[in-house]
Amino acid sequence: MKSEQVEGVAEKLAGKAQSAVGKLMGDSKMEAEGAGHQAAGQLTKSYGDALDNVSTFVKEKPIAAIAIGAAALILINRIFRR
Repeated sequence: MKSEQVEGVAEKLAGKAQSAVGKLMGDSKMEAEGAGHQAAGQLTKSYGDALDNVSTFVKEKPIAAIAIGAAALILINRIFRR
């Protein structure tokens, strides 16, 4: 598990707790901040998942990864030449 995934899960759980406390206390600002932390945590976890997937793909299929990288470089080169 990547560190981004762990950080994302931790921030999401902290956000849930903050949102629940805000709801319990009737503090809409705290509840909204908790929802924001949950969303940020989910985004961080998704980023970690994507990194993990790419890493796994490169380890399992290095030739395909090199081919995709080369194609991307050619495409970027053609875009910036114009």
